[in-house]
Amino acid sequence: MAATSGQNQLDVYQKGTEAWFEDEAEGWVLGKLTAKAIDNIAVKMHFSLENGKEVIFQQPVSKLVEKNFAQLPHLQNPPFMVMNGIDDLADLSYLHEPAVLHNIRVRYASEQIYTYSGIVLIAMNPFKRLNLYTPDVMREYSGQSRGELEPHLFAIAEESYRRMIKDNRNQSIIVSGESGAGKTMSAKYIMRYFATVDDLDNKESGGVSEIEDAVLSTNPIMESFGNSKTTRNDNSSRFGKYIEILFTRSQVKQGQVGVKICGAKIRTYLLERSRLIFQPISERNYHIFYQMCSGMPSAERKEFGLGSWETFHFLNQGQVGTIPNVDDAAEFVLTQKGLSVIGVSVALQWDIFKLCAGLLHMGNIKISAIRDEANIADDDAALIKSCELLGLSKNEFKKWLVKRQISTGREKLVKNQNSASATVARDSVAKFIYSQLFDWLVKIINNNLAKDEAKSNNFIGVLDIYGFEHFKKNSFEQFCINYANEKLQQEFNAHVFKLEQDEYKAEKLVWTQIDYDDNQPCIDLIEGKLGILDLLDEESRLPSGTDTSLITKYYQRFNIPTQKFFIKPKFGQTAFTIKHYAHDVTYEIESFLEKNKDTVSEEQLGVMNSSEFAFLKDVIYIEEPAAPVEEKNGPRRGGVQKKPTLGSIFKASLVKLMETIRSTEPHYIRCIKPNQTKKPFDFEPQMVLAQLRACGVLETIKISCAGYPNRWTYSDFANRFFLLVPSKEWSADPKKLTETIVMKAISAQDKYQMGTTKIFFRSGQLAILDGLRQTRYRTIVILLQKNARRHIYQSRYEKMREATIALQSDIRGWLARRKYREIREKIAATKIQRTVRGWLQHRKYADLQKAALNVQKLHRMHIAEKLLEHLRRVRASIAIQRIWRGFVCKRDMKLAFSRILMIQSSVRRQKATKEYNILKAESKSIGKLQEVNIKLETKVVEFSQIIAQRNAENKALLEKIAQLEGQSESWKEKFTSENSKSKNSNVQNTEMTSEMKKELRELKESKDLVTKDYERMVSIVKKKDDEISNLEQEVIRQKEEVRRLKEDIKEKPKTVQEDPAIVTTLRKEITSLRDQMSKIIAGKWRAERIADNSLVNQQNDSSYSSYASPNNAAQPSRRVVTPRTGQYPEPRDYTYHDYNPYVKPTEEVDGVDAERSITMLEDKLLEEEIIESLITNLRIPLPSTQTVATKKEIFFPAHLIGTIMIQLIQNDLSLHMQHLMGNVMKAIQSLTMKFEDDYVSAFWLSNCYELLCVVRTAQDKEAREQTRRRIQQGRRGEEESSEAERALDKLRGDLDYLLIEIYHGWVKELKKRLSHMIVPAVIENQSLPGYICKQSGGLWGKWGKSSAGTQFTIEQLLNFLSKLSKTMRCYYMEDSMTRQLLTELLRVIGVSAFNHLLMRRNFCTWKRGTYEFFLLFFEYLIIGLLGVQIQYNVSRLEEWCTSHGIAEATLHLQQLLQAAKLLTLNKTSPQDIETIFDVCFLLNPTQIKKLLSLYYAADFDSPLSPELLKIVASRAVLNEKSDVLLLDLEQAPDFVKPNARTVDQVEKFVPAWMSLPNVAQAVAGTA
Repeated sequence: MAATSGQNQLDVYQKGTEAWFEDEAEGWVLGKLTAKAIDNIAVKMHFSLENGKEVIFQQPVSKLVEKNFAQLPHLQNPPFMVMNGIDDLADLSYLHEPAVLHNIRVRYASEQIYTYSGIVLIAMNPFKRLNLYTPDVMREYSGQSRGELEPHLFAIAEESYRRMIKDNRNQSIIVSGESGAGKTMSAKYIMRYFATVDDLDNKESGGVSEIEDAVLSTNPIMESFGNSKTTRNDNSSRFGKYIEILFTRSQVKQGQVGVKICGAKIRTYLLERSRLIFQPISERNYHIFYQMCSGMPSAERKEFGLGSWETFHFLNQGQVGTIPNVDDAAEFVLTQKGLSVIGVSVALQWDIFKLCAGLLHMGNIKISAIRDEANIADDDAALIKSCELLGLSKNEFKKWLVKRQISTGREKLVKNQNSASATVARDSVAKFIYSQLFDWLVKIINNNLAKDEAKSNNFIGVLDIYGFEHFKKNSFEQFCINYANEKLQQEFNAHVFKLEQDEYKAEKLVWTQIDYDDNQPCIDLIEGKLGILDLLDEESRLPSGTDTSLITKYYQRFNIPTQKFFIKPKFGQTAFTIKHYAHDVTYEIESFLEKNKDTVSEEQLGVMNSSEFAFLKDVIYIEEPAAPVEEKNGPRRGGVQKKPTLGSIFKASLVKLMETIRSTEPHYIRCIKPNQTKKPFDFEPQMVLAQLRACGVLETIKISCAGYPNRWTYSDFANRFFLLVPSKEWSADPKKLTETIVMKAISAQDKYQMGTTKIFFRSGQLAILDGLRQTRYRTIVILLQKNARRHIYQSRYEKMREATIALQSDIRGWLARRKYREIREKIAATKIQRTVRGWLQHRKYADLQKAALNVQKLHRMHIAEKLLEHLRRVRASIAIQRIWRGFVCKRDMKLAFSRILMIQSSVRRQKATKEYNILKAESKSIGKLQEVNIKLETKVVEFSQIIAQRNAENKALLEKIAQLEGQSESWKEKFTSENSKSKNSNVQNTEMTSEMKKELRELKESKDLVTKDYERMVSIVKKKDDEISNLEQEVIRQKEEVRRLKEDIKEKPKTVQEDPAIVTTLRKEITSLRDQMSKIIAGKWRAERIADNSLVNQQNDSSYSSYASPNNAAQPSRRVVTPRTGQYPEPRDYTYHDYNPYVKPTEEVDGVDAERSITMLEDKLLEEEIIESLITNLRIPLPSTQTVATKKEIFFPAHLIGTIMIQLIQNDLSLHMQHLMGNVMKAIQSLTMKFEDDYVSAFWLSNCYELLCVVRTAQDKEAREQTRRRIQQGRRGEEESSEAERALDKLRGDLDYLLIEIYHGWVKELKKRLSHMIVPAVIENQSLPGYICKQSGGLWGKWGKSSAGTQFTIEQLLNFLSKLSKTMRCYYMEDSMTRQLLTELLRVIGVSAFNHLLMRRNFCTWKRGTYEFFLLFFEYLIIGLLGVQIQYNVSRLEEWCTSHGIAEATLHLQQLLQAAKLLTLNKTSPQDIETIFDVCFLLNPTQIKKLLSLYYAADFDSPLSPELLKIVASRAVLNEKSDVLLLDLEQAPDFVKPNARTVDQVEKFVPAWMSLPNVAQAVAGTA
């Protein structure tokens, strides 16, 4: 079996096979097999490398068999994995170190910085800002499973977040990597995601909460006090931290359980204390010191004695004080803001900065040497300022810097120190204070952020810890860091091994225990009993302990044959080497003891404990050590109190960290630094390879390769490899088909195993299968090409044959036609000759005939002219005689008539003069006035009789007009019927035509007579109206004459004694006359109104005249309007549109009715009935295309509410109206904000707008009424509004707000529902016939099985939009609102689909939308039918928009359409890139770069070359600041509220199926 397996492995190496070989510069380089020789003794293969070198691989067969052929060169993966770079290393067929390196390199070159490796996310530092961390990107990853979108740290964060919610288990995210790899930024983005994801889930939330803001604010604080600039990283974390983000469960909408952040806790590990006192060249101290020097206000800076950073010894050693593109002053403001957010007061903040300033001055204390003794000058400015800021005693602090106390038994000796020891003492104090300050800050942060820790249910921990370090000189810090990474790697390996075991068990595989290299012996070497840390602590507690004695103990204890992880160097006695999992590291023993102790003397602690600076004592929590107590048996051995060392503290915290990680579900992110120069997207293979080894990724690969690294679901495997078996062996069961394929393709049974849902392969088997697949594809391609060429040539031959036959027939036809034309020409010539001769003879005869007729005509004309002249002379003579006789008669008559008139005028003038004199005399007496009044009364009675007579005549005329109109209608109907009969009879019998025409002519004449009669009646009515108007003027004139006579009486002196009784009687009579005149005028006004309404209804109301009977048409309108007392009606042109429902109640309604109407309007039952029956429990008419409801059936709630509102205004109940309408709007808001059904929202949105229009109409009417009143009262300039106007104005504003709120709420709800449909329907759905991609159906589409991933189709999306449009149309929604709502939804569709396409994993391929393979292989058709399906789906949306009249909404789909077009364009040359930018002009360079970087080269496609990607990247860099990657989904256009229109008539319609007694009674009051 082994020999057969080995032979199979050797058979893979064929000529042209590519394999990997190690290289010093590139790490691994690719070579191609050129020659191969195999026998029973040895294997010899020649490879030609890409760098031009030749390599010969030669190994004995026995050694290969012994090592299970592991020495063979690493094979290259299949092309489809190599060309684009696969996004999960676990999917590589050959999973080994060079394949991993190459895959990461390819993806990094295309600016894809994230790659999965099983459960690990590998993150490459791009060294530039990318548009990958915006809220839009977060929104795309929210709710998505890990494998759906491109690899991203948000996917890891989302996975941990969802698993915490689903499994109710704590999670951990371990972020590791070397300095400069991007750990800190990755952890920061993860924390930002957790703080934002709650807002992304809950669309109605108001944004990031206060506690979430506080959690994010810890980042600038921890970075300021714990990060610094190094040669590798400008913002390097000099400590490790584990942040527990606490979550509490909460109940959210619709009964779902959600979580939200309720706090956080931070644990720190191994702060680099030495950074405070020393920095290498080009590095900085902690950021906070530079921020203080740059950003602190001048007053505080002067108080703290701060200047430029160059003046401080602790800051100027690295010779660098600034970081490019970083403003320390702005960062200082952010630090202060962060401290304020977590609850640190401003006063306490300045105490912190004061303490830091004191440490800076402490570093400037100059320590000189006098006779080998340290000395500090008393006037040292730095000493004075440092003690002043820290509140220390200058003398005591100085004393214990240059001196130290030694305890010998019961005595204590004070000894001077040298300058070096004094400097160490000074630096130790500074390091101690700063480390205590850092721990105090962490404690304060935890106290403020973990207040609600008891409420927390779960947490997600983010571990940001240093990666494996290996420098030229490694010390105690590197030892601790590598020790931590050993522990983490052990936990990581155990977790990966457990996951492998769990999956094998779940799939029920037969497997043996996997062996992998466990690093437990290395960990035991470090932390075991009497291990490196134990010996270090023991030596640290000895007063005489030194680094030399420590290294000696190490050699004695560990340099033994059984210890394989400890190595003693061959030369020197100051170092030791530990064989870590990643690399062998040599540590220098120098300063191990000092760094492990890292404490200050008890005397120095006492000085600090007695400080006057309360904050310092609060930070260090140190009490002055008590005097030693003597025991009976003497002092304790050694006289030294045990203190915890740095190593023991770190070990304990690491053990606790491991316990926490084991209790959670871990997720891993490995950050990689690609180059040392921090150049964007520059790749140094050896550096990356070393980090891959150090971060444990390759160890994970070894574990995976020991088992079955490749695993496929049965459906996916069968979908890809079904072509390896004949179609007759295909099965609808994917497991059965998979078994058939592997049994035929793989002979060795141990190379695969079949589980319950997946098939598992050994390393390399997928490459073999893919090779067979490629061969099979090529066979099919050749077959298709052969048949295509045969079809082309056969079609070409048939076309040539048909063309030849057609040419021959055309020539024969042409010859026959030519001969036929000659015969026709001969016959035509003969006919022409005959015709010409006949024509000439006929013309000669016609000329003779014409001449004879001319002669006869002239003779007859001469005779007729003579006779005409005679007749004219006779008629002229007669006319002259008649005129003269008439003139003589008229002259005589005029003379007699003028004489008669002169006589009559003289007589009449005399008579008039006599009468005038008599009247003049009589006018001076009161009796005459009474006589005049009697005459006036007589005239009034006569006028009343005349008006009554005219009214009766008008009524008779109206009846006659109505009768005539009825006759006219009957004649019209008769005419119409007869006309139709005539048309039918005309077809059937043509003999009746003349008779029918005669009858039609009679009918038309009758119609004309009726019309003329009708017009005559109208003119008679108009004349009667004029006569009534004249009578009215006569009454007014008579009234004016009475008034003038009264004035004349008043002005004349009272010559006659007036009788008071007579005067009183006359006054009563005058009053009675006035009343009679007022009634006459009112009666005339009513009659006029009735007549006008009747005429208008007959002329303009077409619907009435079409359907009303003659009897009904003659009935006058019952609506009577009475003018107000003392006011005369203004002349108006009454038309049909002058009817207004807002006319106020007349004064003819008595007081009892008015009181009852007000009581009814104020009744509480009316309000309850409106809210309960008309709003809350209303049975809304459902939208239907079968039975479309009328407008009054839809708008009846708005009209009924509006009618009651108008009545309240008319009865001066504005306050009650505001109260009622407020409750009505609250009820509508409460009902619509539930968003249970779309028809509810559409119905009330339409009714709210209709109610707004009713309010606007009432408001305009009220304004006109108020203007008229002011004009009548002479107050033209006053603009003061009435109470009703103010109430209506406020109500209109409230309705505006309600309308906008319903609109935005409904749109938000529709967006939520659309969000689940857009991607499956527009991006994933493939509905174009004949273009089905296997990714969405594939083989299973042949058996009618659809993909489980696509839940919605484009038809369902269009049905959703159509149903929504129909609903709004059925409820008569305002057109502008409908267009805005649908346009916004189309914008959301376009933006969401476009953003998802940019983030989709392995989706941008030219096979999207192409047929599986049948159209692929025609040579002239391989032009890349890219994105056909997406373009088809978008075109369906565009067609829908056009058909529904919102063509402008298609603009929001253009970017998605251009993204799909980009996939259809060629991408092989720089000219193609220019074409892409020209065609996709709406896409910015960043988006084009992203799409091209995601482009996945499928079968028979060539990948994008790095040179083309560089061209695109260069164009993107030019627009980097202005370009954005994802479109903004939330930036919706503002809602433009439609202008309220005027309502012509408010309907008082109450549906028959509704019981509204109070509303009906209230509405009936306005009838």
